[in-house]
Amino acid sequence: MNHFRKMSVLGWSIWSLIVLLTITLFTTGVLDVPAIEPLPFILIALLVIIFQMDSIERKGVYFTFSESIVLIIFLFFDFETALLVNQIGLLVFQFANLKPRVALRRFRFTYPWNAITSFLEIAIPASVYLALGGETGLGFYSQDSFVPLLGLISAIILNTIVQKYQVGWWFRVDIPVRDFLNIAFYTYIVSFVFIFAASFFRETNLLVVSSIAAALTFFIKRLMIQKGRQDAFKSLIEQYDEAKEAVSLSQSEAQAIEVFLSQCERLNQYDKGFVEFVLFDRTLYFDLLTRQPIDRPLVFDLMDARHPHAKSVDYEMRFEWDAALSDAFHDDYHSFISVQSEEIDGIRTRIVMIGEHVYGYPPIIQNEMVKLLKSFNRTISRCHERDRLYTESRTDSLTLLANARAFYEYGIQQISDGSMYPISVAMLDIDFFKKINDTHGHQVGDNVLQEFGRRIRQVLRTDDFAARYGGEEFILLLNHCDVDQAVDIAERIRQKIEDKPFRVDGVDIPVTASIGVDTIQAFGDKRLDDTIRNADRALYVGGKYAGRNRVAHYNFLTT
Repeated sequence: MNHFRKMSVLGWSIWSLIVLLTITLFTTGVLDVPAIEPLPFILIALLVIIFQMDSIERKGVYFTFSESIVLIIFLFFDFETALLVNQIGLLVFQFANLKPRVALRRFRFTYPWNAITSFLEIAIPASVYLALGGETGLGFYSQDSFVPLLGLISAIILNTIVQKYQVGWWFRVDIPVRDFLNIAFYTYIVSFVFIFAASFFRETNLLVVSSIAAALTFFIKRLMIQKGRQDAFKSLIEQYDEAKEAVSLSQSEAQAIEVFLSQCERLNQYDKGFVEFVLFDRTLYFDLLTRQPIDRPLVFDLMDARHPHAKSVDYEMRFEWDAALSDAFHDDYHSFISVQSEEIDGIRTRIVMIGEHVYGYPPIIQNEMVKLLKSFNRTISRCHERDRLYTESRTDSLTLLANARAFYEYGIQQISDGSMYPISVAMLDIDFFKKINDTHGHQVGDNVLQEFGRRIRQVLRTDDFAARYGGEEFILLLNHCDVDQAVDIAERIRQKIEDKPFRVDGVDIPVTASIGVDTIQAFGDKRLDDTIRNADRALYVGGKYAGRNRVAHYNFLTT
């Protein structure tokens, strides 16, 4: 049994003992049934519920400020009324904050501990206050009440510090004492100011007095929540906007992935993280910590099995995790989030982040993450569309080889690189192609051109470049290829064309080709245009005019 299952069992055990003790105290007369009338009791309970429903979160622990209104009720009325309305408010808060996916696990773990905490928050300070002779009702505000109130405040502060260690033990969450005392100051000390202010109206109805104090405290609480949210998320949202812009400026798929991974590292806290990129017919996985490609992580299999259609799955604390996921990761991890984008043009992104911190990915961050994923998907789609248009503009649609424009761009790049030499260029022309068109039709001629391009590719080396130059002419650029090697490759292509007739629509069509070659031995010897012109001359002088179906190198021409 892991830590959180043990804590759940322990929590319900202690809760049961406290419930039995409370019932016993009421039945034996130690505690009295609240003397307050039903309508004021209901109104006071509603005040507590309002405070419970509007909470401040600090590192996964919710501070509702209901403690302050319960304290007001205790001082203005009695302990029993404060105890009951506090537990009623807690129960409503617990149910109101249940998330559908983790409702049972959250209630099973948090309710008993929250109930115990709420009981101790009022029981311990109240016991100290009453033991020191303090009074409840408007009579508490007198010179004789100084010592009891001092004891009350001391007990509250001490109890708050103890809570810090209780939370660490129960939830495995480390919250600095300073954070607890900061909240305690606003929760209790500020409340005392308003309690004293309201007590000046002590001739007024007690319900009115407590309502005044509660309203003033609630106002301060709202200011705190609003300021806290602005301070916490304003700069983060701005950073997400910058991240979305950075991703959108990427000019390629690889750059977009690199920028996305670096922005995730900058924006988010996580101890483990993984991302899945579905890019058309490919799926890539990356580790967010190392930003390196990896095999498919187990967490994606678990998510697909448990939440196959969920666009977002998040857990704030470890006890919310389902069993399979919990068994796959160390108990120190609390926050978990999985966010999947909508599919855009065959592109989909999913990110998983896991951290030791609690309440790490609130809804506002989740929304920004969804926007970031969408921005990434659109950028990838734009890059692929641009690449497609670029490729189409440089590809011969019939043979799917490069076109003349692409050949010139590639050729200029290669001859500018001294490490590519020697470089050879070969011009190829199908013999009697016009006769094939006239005899069999242009559709058959197109099929012959397609098969001709396919046979060329079968012979070429990996880094050789082939293009359709125009009509029935083709051109090759051969890196690291001297005169003899170029002639050898050209001869093998010629034989590949001649050896087996082209079969089109059940008809065998014999095809041959004439090939002219020229070579640039070293950097600066010739320009690309001169080499192409020489290869074309070798094609016609040494190939066509010499009888066709042959290979000729410009260096060996005799005329």
